[in-house]
Amino acid sequence: MFGELKDLFNIPVVSSVLIAIFGAITKVYMQFHRSDFFSRPLPERVKAVKWLRNSAAPASAPLDKAEQQLHLQSFGLHRDWELSYKIICFCSEHAQSSIPSLKAILRYQGMYTINDGKIYPHKFHKWLVPLVLIWLLIFIGAEIYRSSSQSDSMQILTDLFVFGVAFIVWCWVAVCALKVSSISKKLNAYTPPH
Repeated sequence: MFGELKDLFNIPVVSSVLIAIFGAITKVYMQFHRSDFFSRPLPERVKAVKWLRNSAAPASAPLDKAEQQLHLQSFGLHRDWELSYKIICFCSEHAQSSIPSLKAILRYQGMYTINDGKIYPHKFHKWLVPLVLIWLLIFIGAEIYRSSSQSDSMQILTDLFVFGVAFIVWCWVAVCALKVSSISKKLNAYTPPH
């Protein structure tokens, strides 16, 4: 069965389609935003906090709301005003050790949904991330075992390299999911001063 799957993946059209589908799914759910609020220079962060302090609570008119969301995004914050306000207040009242988790919230906005300023991580992360690891271990482990039984050292090295890269990516996604899950509980329980 694994040999048939490998032969199927070796067809260039099939592998290209699978990579395109995987890339589209990754883009939708990960939405990597590199220049988050905490990665910006201090004067920009001060400007963002001043703007947030002077801006009204979430706007109700569509154009006002769109302008407010664009301002928030230009400062590297989340489009949701309540969540951005909560993140800034939480950061100022808690230890600096929470900043990496807050960066994960701002960078990987596709890993959760927001409702009323509260973060809800996607439920499928609880079963999908371990399932991907199991698939990696079974599929690539079987290939490594097959290559070792045939004494094909070049194929073993290739399989180990592919497993190493896939495992590093899996670890990165797992760490991001854990950061989002842990900080979302703290942020949801936190009530900022008004």
